[in-house]
Formats: sequence, C-alpha cells, structure tokens
Amino acid sequence: MWLFLRRRLIWWVVLAIAVPLLDYLLGKVSDELRARKGESGVTRGLDMARSGLRTVRGKR
Repeated sequence: MWLFLRRRLIWWVVLAIAVPLLDYLLGKVSDELRARKGESGVTRGLDMARSGLRTVRGKR
C-alpha cells in the first residue's frame, strides 16, 4: 500500500501521527524523570526537544 502513496501524503502521515506521538512520549518521560529526580539537564533537553516538535507542528 505504501508504494502507491505519494511523498506528500507520507509526509503528512508522519506529521499527523508520528510527531504528536513523539511529543506526547517526550512529555511523559520528562515529567516522570522530573518527579523522580528533580530538574536536570536531561529533563531540560527533553523539554527543548518537545518545544522543537511543537514548532514543527505549528503549535505553542
């Protein structure tokens, strides 16, 4: 089925499904680490990555 999809449609699927899912997972991991060990460089890095994904999605 993927052979018949155009490149833009595949890119749209990635943006519509994978990016929000990754945003959600990064948020959960960041929150869990922050709850266990407090603020750290890892949690700040995860938050920065999540912010970048939100920029890609066009949301604040």
